[in-house]
This record gives sequence, structure tokens and C-alpha cells, in this order.
Amino acid sequence: MEATAAAAGRGRPETTRRCGAGRCCVVEQEVVLVSESASRPSKNNCQGGSHGGNAPESDRRLSDGLRHRPVSVEPDVSLREECTLELTDGVQAANVGNVLQSWRDWYESYENSHITFERDDGKTVRTALENSYMPEYGKRYYAKLKGLEREIERRYESLTTVMLTFSASHENANGGWRCPADHMRDIAAGFDTARKHLYHVLSGENWEYAKVWEPHADGYGHMHVAVFVDGDVTAGEFRPVIEKYTETVRSAGTDAHTLDKAVSVNDDIENVGSYISEYIGIFGDKPVNRPVSEQLFYSVSWATNTRRVEFSNGAQEMIRDDRNRQRREEAGVTPEDRGGDDDGGPTWTATEIVVVEDGEPRGGEPSAGGVETRRIDGRPGADPEKFVP
Repeated sequence: MEATAAAAGRGRPETTRRCGAGRCCVVEQEVVLVSESASRPSKNNCQGGSHGGNAPESDRRLSDGLRHRPVSVEPDVSLREECTLELTDGVQAANVGNVLQSWRDWYESYENSHITFERDDGKTVRTALENSYMPEYGKRYYAKLKGLEREIERRYESLTTVMLTFSASHENANGGWRCPADHMRDIAAGFDTARKHLYHVLSGENWEYAKVWEPHADGYGHMHVAVFVDGDVTAGEFRPVIEKYTETVRSAGTDAHTLDKAVSVNDDIENVGSYISEYIGIFGDKPVNRPVSEQLFYSVSWATNTRRVEFSNGAQEMIRDDRNRQRREEAGVTPEDRGGDDDGGPTWTATEIVVVEDGEPRGGEPSAGGVETRRIDGRPGADPEKFVP
């Protein structure tokens, strides 16, 4: 569980950046420590009935048909282990209401949890565990978006931002609620296929993208893809991308994906960071206090290990370059002064997870693994995709 400092001897750790998905980071004023092993409370320290008991009052705002619907029935797909059950017909997904409660338990387990790091010279630091659903994490996303914005301004001569929107019907062919995780996967798979046409459409152009998931009013997710292009483009150029998506996702519907609905072209956006962050929607209240429809969306994203914000490889590189430039400017040195961008520094090791319960701290060893998933046997044909013309 070693972590390498991006720079030595400056600042102090302030907060964890992400934990429980294969990486655990501690963010400092000017130093980022990255551990390639996850560290989180064992089983996230879940309390009580994740798979039983009465539904909270707020959950009753969901229809019984949705609350008791399995989150997924697609065979041979992976879900977080907490969201699966051993039944007589094999491993199956828990229902929506139980997944929702499991996510709440997982989220609340972080609120009284800390992680301790020890440096190779004996210095130790303790910082609060944080997950990507916490409101504070919105600042991380916003900082990345602002870094991307600054780097785009440095590299692009004429920025055009294109927002593509992908969705699908929430109803299955039987007239019932679509399993939310399968619905989300349909959209994700549709974009993965359409993305190949995006590269063809923008061949020869300088461009990158940021992908953002957002909930509908009923809690089902849909996807926005912000495409940043150095030059002028029109909505019509993206027709092959949208057509390939609707061809792949039968429940998407061409009427919902006309160019005027699915493609928005803007060449006068002054604040890209603010423009994109509006779609993230994680500022403000804790997510467990948000409307139950939003909580449903978060719980399905969590169950499927779906990243709600994701950047293209080139955009990630821009964000890193901006971060390194900011550090150099704050330190008052040039790359030549530092001998390049070498991130050498002291080694940090995660040594302990501390959970406070009833006012008493309880320590434990950091877990050595990331998110535990399990494939479900599913029920083929139980949730047929609705064809939408």
C-alpha cells in the first residue's frame, strides 16, 4: 500500500480524494498522494438491514412496481457484491429498494471514517475518508473542469462546444419499469458504439470530450457528452453519431434523438467549467437528503460502478498538464529548474482505518482490495427492451 508524493516537503494533506475503487488518494495543498490499493472500511461498515426491513417513508414515493423491481436481470453482468443475492435460481440482483438502502449504508459509513498514512521518515497524517458522492467531491470535479478549460484556452484558437444527449425509454416491452441498471448499461453501450462514428466525424480536427451522467425526474439516468472542438462545426455533422446510437439502442427512439433535441452547438461559452458542472448536480445537500429519485440514480450508478463524470484520454492529459503548471507557478519555478516533471518524493503507506462509533474510535487494517463485484445469472427475457420508433 505504498503512495508516492507528487512533490516533497510542501503543504499538508487535507482530504481524501477517492476511496474504494482501486485507488485511494490524499489531496494536499500542493501534494497528491496516490495509492494503487484501495482503502475503505471492511464491507464499508454497513449497518443493519441492507436486504430487508420496511422501506423508509421517502422510498414509498417510488411505485411498488419500481421499488420491488430487480435492479438488473441481464445475465452475466457484474454488480457490486452488496447488490446481489444467492437464490434458488442462482445469483440474482437485489431489488431497487434494497440497493437504495445498501447505497445509503455505504455512504453513511464514510461520514465517521478516517484513514491514517505514515511516511517513510515516520511522519503520520490522518484525513477523512471521502467518496465521489459527497458534495465536497463536486469541488474536485469542478477543479478538473476549470483546469481543462484553462488548457483548452491555451491550445485552441477557436473553441466550439457541442453537447450530445443520449437517453432511452424507462418502460420495457411488457409495459413495466425497465430494470434501472440494464437501462443504464444500454445507454453506455450505445454510446460506446456511436463513439467510433464520433472519431470519424471529427477526423482531422483537434477535439476532446467530457462525459456526464444525469438523472431524469424519475431517477433513471441519461448521458451528456460535451465535445470540445478547435474550429467550427454544425449539428448536422453529428447525424451519423446519433443515428448509430438509435440503431444500437432500440429503446432510444428517433423522435427523442432528432438533431435539435440531441445536439446543441455553442461557440460563445465563456465558462466551460460552470457550463459542464451544471450537469453534475452534486453541489449542496448530502445525496442521502436529496429527493428519492436522485438517490435512486446514485444507487444504480454505485451498483454498476458507473463513473458519473469521465474524460477522454486527451482531456485527462490536459487536466494533468494544467495541474502541473499550477504547481510550478505556485512554487515559482520553471520545468528546467525542476529538471522536468519528475514527481519523485517520499513514500507514504496507508496504515489504519479509524471508524468512530458512539463517540469511540475503532481502528482496523486498510483493506487490500477495491470494489468487490459478482456476476449475476439473471433471468433472460424477463426485461425485454421496448422498441421505440
